[in-house]
Amino acid sequence: MMPDNPVQLAFGSISHEGSPTLARAHSHSSHPGDVGRENVTVVFWTDVFLAFILVLCMILQLPRIYARLSNPSERRNGHFLYRSAKPTHLPESSSIASQSTDNSESGLVFTSGSEEKRVRSSLPIHVPAWECVLRPAVPFLRTPFIERIHLGGTLFCAFYFGVLLFAGLYQTSVFTNPLRPGYVAVSQIPWVIVLASKNNIISLLLGIGWDHLNYIHRFAGRLLTIAANIHVLGYVYKWTMAGSFTRHISEARYAWGVVAIVCIDVLFFFSLAIWRLRAYNVFYLSHVVAFILFLVAVCLHMRAAVPWVIAGAGVYVVDILLRCLKTRICTARVQCLPELCATSVEIPSLTSGWRAGQHVRIRVLSRSMGWLGWAETHPFTIASASGCVAQQGLVLLCKNTGRWTKRLQELSRQEKMDGSNMTVSVMVQGPYGGPGDTMSSSFSGVLLVLGGSGISYGLAAAEELVRKASEGTSSVTVLDLVWCVRYSDCLTPMLPIFTSLLAQSESAGVTFQVSVFHSRAPIPGRTCDVYDLPAGLSLLSGRPSIPVRLRDLVSRTQMADLLPGAGNKPRGVLVGVCGPMELGEDVRMAIDEIESDVQRAVGGIELLEEIYSL
Repeated sequence: MMPDNPVQLAFGSISHEGSPTLARAHSHSSHPGDVGRENVTVVFWTDVFLAFILVLCMILQLPRIYARLSNPSERRNGHFLYRSAKPTHLPESSSIASQSTDNSESGLVFTSGSEEKRVRSSLPIHVPAWECVLRPAVPFLRTPFIERIHLGGTLFCAFYFGVLLFAGLYQTSVFTNPLRPGYVAVSQIPWVIVLASKNNIISLLLGIGWDHLNYIHRFAGRLLTIAANIHVLGYVYKWTMAGSFTRHISEARYAWGVVAIVCIDVLFFFSLAIWRLRAYNVFYLSHVVAFILFLVAVCLHMRAAVPWVIAGAGVYVVDILLRCLKTRICTARVQCLPELCATSVEIPSLTSGWRAGQHVRIRVLSRSMGWLGWAETHPFTIASASGCVAQQGLVLLCKNTGRWTKRLQELSRQEKMDGSNMTVSVMVQGPYGGPGDTMSSSFSGVLLVLGGSGISYGLAAAEELVRKASEGTSSVTVLDLVWCVRYSDCLTPMLPIFTSLLAQSESAGVTFQVSVFHSRAPIPGRTCDVYDLPAGLSLLSGRPSIPVRLRDLVSRTQMADLLPGAGNKPRGVLVGVCGPMELGEDVRMAIDEIESDVQRAVGGIELLEEIYSL
């Protein structure tokens, strides 16, 4: 005999014993089993609708997915860390010209690139993002609303809430059918888990880093919590009014329901920002324990929830397996950078496998980190490019912001007997996040705006672009890097790196300009000698005018000669920002101030944010 509807093919028949229904609870149904089937049908098609929305977004993203996958470098990197057999080296330049600093925005000095035309072997395909196509609506959607969530994200969350609200109220009422909110909550388990996973299919399909989807995970988790509590309160009210609360709550399946709701409320409470920011270990431990117990309890409470729990648990297991495959145990060199209040961690054995903007999670396996410090993992953006720094390998700049990083810096101050840097064993997991389907090498101009420790992203991106330009696999002709710091001596440890990149960019034919802005007045012991700066590097006081810098780069990109194979018009400008949220807002407003016709003339202006937050 065929099942009554296609949902039974996936979930089987819903019996009265598997659902906490009461015979007289639903006036519109003749049998509780019919109510169970109706609830499953509604939430099943709700999940199908959400999956359809995801597939539709993926279809809209297909041109950019194809463009990225057609590039061998982009296709190969971004998944696993490894040591390349033959790392790429760029030619070093020993001739460094000196340049005096300029303290005004009007006196911009730029390094001239090579006048010789380069033959491009395989330029990447450039596909503009939808934000360039829908430019008139972008400023409206980027309006700040709640913390990092803008109006566009808020509208999506409202749409998501509306879909679940429809599922909860379709042909029923929470007062007469409190079972429906329970099904709605259970149906969201796979979505909440997949959005929390660092290796999730949604990030892969949409070309968006998992960290940019984390706010949707938190919102979905809150909706799940609300639906579950409405489900519980509905039955508590019914049983209390009927005088049967004690009899029902003594049954095993309802007792497991109490365990499940306690777990979900614990998950919600310890996921609040105060725990994530001030006691991350408490947040993480409570999440793992309460989550596993919740999955077990909800299955024992309601057998109909098993398919959704299996789907969610399967996603979680796959994520754990991929994390294990992405984990490496290596020896790292640690060096103190007092000017930056940071510690440099260099892992020579890892030279390839990541993209600029991606981050890794690192655990330092040393007793010097404290009783539990060796077990802590912390995320840091990679500060080197893949495949072109064989001696240093993967580099991290760990800013001194908490107890763990302070202990790491104390460890880095220790030297070996021969005076060399301290070495420690580390466990590295990644890479994660990153630019997704955005290929910075496919643009004509790139502006990198960085704040403080955001220089990690800037160094990796600039090094990657210069290397690809020398290989003939980049269409970027104009590259600007703007770095905002507190004191001028922050430039001191970065000066050799900037000097090398400027020399390499000249031989690669890229017009590269580095501008470092310090916001604090010079004090004794915290100054940088401005007379030894190479051409193309300027040290300025005050804060940068992002609109002026962006307009200048757009103008130079329009006037620059197009590379062979890059088409007959500019390919657009990419603005990458890494730093505080306030800096990201300034960059967004600067982009929105550029006239639409100017943006169209340059091929569009895209924004790439690498602002990591919990």
